[in-house]
Amino acid sequence: MAPIGEILSSLFGAFRLAHADPDGMRYFNASHEGFWRSFTAAILIAPLFAILLTVRYIGGEEAASVFRFSAVEAIAYVISWVAFPLLLFYLTDILSIGAKYIRYIVAYNWISVLQNVVYLPFALLVEAHLLEGSPAAFIGYILLGLVLLYTWFVTRTALEVSNFMAAGLVLVDLLISIFINTLAQGMLRLS
Repeated sequence: MAPIGEILSSLFGAFRLAHADPDGMRYFNASHEGFWRSFTAAILIAPLFAILLTVRYIGGEEAASVFRFSAVEAIAYVISWVAFPLLLFYLTDILSIGAKYIRYIVAYNWISVLQNVVYLPFALLVEAHLLEGSPAAFIGYILLGLVLLYTWFVTRTALEVSNFMAAGLVLVDLLISIFINTLAQGMLRLS
């Protein structure tokens, strides 16, 4: 677990990056130790995600038991936190940008806290059926666009790659997320 000072500094860096300030990168601990500590972000987000899953389970039409639902979602959560960093470890080496891998994953992990603090309340409103239909879809597309743009900016800045390569890596990340979510939903539908 990262110390509170490092958490606050990293979240400030994520905030600066959200304002398109490349100088936000200097607030992250881009050491090997900082790399492992950046996964503290998963712990910070977990309570919000657990609330979302609770609302989804209670309000949904899940046929799975609470145990099965919780187990599948917990496994998917952990996999979603490690799948992209593992793939990117090899991709950055292939693309000859491996020296920037650690600083990118550190930033990537910490910006996810900010992304989730913005997105999860919206998802809660949708899951609780307090926001539905066209307004929900419209807001959802805007939020997704903002998250993708933010991730693209951080990818381009941290890895120091072209706009096109940054967009490609963000697309890979998105496809991995969709794949993991699809697998989890499929596992929940199994009887």
